[in-house]
Amino acid sequence: MIGFLQRLFGGVRPSAAAPRGTTKPPLPVAELEAFKTWFGQQTRQATELTPDASLPIGATGSRLGGPAWLAAGEDWPLDPHGVPLEFIAQLDCADCRGLAGYPDRGIIQFFVARNDVYGADFADPAGATMLVRRCDVTGAGALVPPPPLARVADLEFSDFSPFEDLAVRATGIGLRPTLITDRIDRTVLAAEKRVMALYERYDATALEAFLRSEAKARLPRHHSGGYPAFTQSDVSYQPAFAEFDHVLLRLTSDAYLMWGDAGECVFLIRSADLARGDFSRVAYSWDCF
Repeated sequence: MIGFLQRLFGGVRPSAAAPRGTTKPPLPVAELEAFKTWFGQQTRQATELTPDASLPIGATGSRLGGPAWLAAGEDWPLDPHGVPLEFIAQLDCADCRGLAGYPDRGIIQFFVARNDVYGADFADPAGATMLVRRCDVTGAGALVPPPPLARVADLEFSDFSPFEDLAVRATGIGLRPTLITDRIDRTVLAAEKRVMALYERYDATALEAFLRSEAKARLPRHHSGGYPAFTQSDVSYQPAFAEFDHVLLRLTSDAYLMWGDAGECVFLIRSADLARGDFSRVAYSWDCF
């Protein structure tokens, strides 16, 4: 039980523990069925992004890594210390036409810092060292290879990257889009709250079994839209980030990217900002086991 809560919540809250010498009643079947019904109704449209080495690498098309498109005369973006940012992905807006709010054209680029936490600020996901921007690639510009992954001056960790496969970092791998109906992940705040409310009152053995089966059915994947996934806890526990309600990009750990110990990465945006094409306020975080 404790292990389950630690995986689900990133730690056991004091109020969850039953007093010593007490036994909780089993979760009533009706309560479990009601939770299952609610859980199954929590769906959102998403574009699943599946790595596909047969796809071309160019200025357009969704992909991981490879050369980044830069406008004519533009230098590679740097962090505040002068270290090149790490280009991890681009999302082609054309691949998201089945989702509401996305621009009609252009690409959205995702850069993160080259340090030991890949630019994350776990206390302030909106203050992370990263760059998310939309580019109109119809203008003058070119694909520029990523700078060498080497330490810059005496800056420790300036050669860190989430790329597990450095060949993909250099040349890229395409992401094949598929419109799907995504179901909520058990680590999302709304689900966590319901699980905790039941756990505080009942023996949750049957609920745990259901959630384990759901976790196996919802395989890790890259996607835009849909629901995020976390290995510790939902960043929207922090009130300042509750309004970041749309998954701009989820990047899981796979053969190409590795977030710590097989973790999850997410870029979140407010739906209203997305509809305006405003990518200046994006929350970015990752966590791992």
